[in-house]
Amino acid sequence: MLKQNDFENVVWDFLFTYRQLLLNGNLDKRVNTEAYQRNSATWNTVLLSLESGVVLGLAKLLEENYFGKEFDSPELNQISVKITNMRNSLIAHNDLSIMRNKEPFIAENQLTGTDIINMIDAFKNRAIQYQKAFNAKIQVQELFEETTRNAMNDLDNWLKSFRIPL
Repeated sequence: MLKQNDFENVVWDFLFTYRQLLLNGNLDKRVNTEAYQRNSATWNTVLLSLESGVVLGLAKLLEENYFGKEFDSPELNQISVKITNMRNSLIAHNDLSIMRNKEPFIAENQLTGTDIINMIDAFKNRAIQYQKAFNAKIQVQELFEETTRNAMNDLDNWLKSFRIPL
């Protein structure tokens, strides 16, 4: 369980994970552009890095038990298991037994964008509850809204710097 004095640091880490999700989702929408076609290997590396960052960030929240590990929803509990499995076996430890035949593992632990968004929402709702319980100075909902705006503006500015139609 999260302690009051660690709350703000955890929220800022969580917002970084959320930002990675936003960037990945919006970059992924542009994989059919000329910029992607010209630089697909680099583009795919960036997308994979962002996806891994999201899984690692969510797994940290689960493993450190900042906002709890158990959910009222069986679907969220299953998503948390998949996140932990992906982190432990593919991203953090590169389990060689799984790497040799990873298709069944990936099929069993496949996460969708909706799964990730549902987990982000569940954690955000818990963070808002902690904010109220701690009478914290930060406003979680406002920080998420600001992060959404900033991430999208920053991404648009970054993509414009390529001077290739997206």
